[in-house]
Amino acid sequence: MFTHGTILALFKNTIDEGLSSPMLTGLPNVIRAVAGASLPATLENLRRLGIEPSLAILTGRLYAEERPDLVQTIRNTFPSAEILLLTSDTDPFPDLQALAADQVRHLAINPVAGSGDGEEPRTLFLSAVQNLVAGRPWEIADYVSPGTPIREFAVASSAQKEELIALVEAAIPADSPESDQLRQRVALLADEMLENALYGAPAGADGSKLFHKGEERALLPGEWIVFRFGYDGETLAMEVADGWGSLSPDLVLDYLAMNQSGDLLREDTGGRGLFIIWRFLDHFHVSITPGRQTVVGGHVRATLPLDPEAPRGFHISTH
Repeated sequence: MFTHGTILALFKNTIDEGLSSPMLTGLPNVIRAVAGASLPATLENLRRLGIEPSLAILTGRLYAEERPDLVQTIRNTFPSAEILLLTSDTDPFPDLQALAADQVRHLAINPVAGSGDGEEPRTLFLSAVQNLVAGRPWEIADYVSPGTPIREFAVASSAQKEELIALVEAAIPADSPESDQLRQRVALLADEMLENALYGAPAGADGSKLFHKGEERALLPGEWIVFRFGYDGETLAMEVADGWGSLSPDLVLDYLAMNQSGDLLREDTGGRGLFIIWRFLDHFHVSITPGRQTVVGGHVRATLPLDPEAPRGFHISTH
């Protein structure tokens, strides 16, 4: 009998299983299955055995071939299972419109051998799986070395934005061109995160925005925004939390999908700030407690050059 915490990993074929398996090394309670015409019967047999997976991991090759029936078939049998798509960085990037339609809120990128990324993607993948199985939200301490100080600042008004951006920049020593590029990158990210919390999150009962981007404003009574960051010399992690909880996972996915094929610099596309944050972070998470809190964050690595066109994963959760 398998209990809560079981992971179901589904592959297109044995070749797909062989390519994807290294990312799964070290995960406990993993049931592996090659999908085929008998997939519904296979899933039903697992259910009859008392297996109720907390997480179903699908490979990009399988999803591309089976979508749209695959996710719905899994949910029909295991309605409480989270879905995570694991795709290779050499395969075509998944269609975000399809992921949004299927409500697949977790995407991880499996780097091919020799890509130079080392163990970092697999370590983040294992953390993502553990968080999903345990129902834990991402925290920026997950990204940096144990013991790294996390600095936290309460935001009282929009006037603090430049000061907070300067603090993040100052955390990175000015000792190389790479450091200069990293400071520019994290300054952009901090600006977009704070703008999102100050102007994107506050909404009226009808969903209309309460403030216009760029206007000076103080926080409303009872409103709160917290900015956090930590740097261990290799990885800089940061996040912004607000007390609105006005986003939803479906809306975040829709924003990413709408902007994916559009012009990065267009101002009239909804969720432009979230899209930029996703594309400029090495790892991106959104944790939502509806009506109470939204956390947007992630990390960048000092040694990884920025490539906005490189495949990026995401983890969008509610708690």
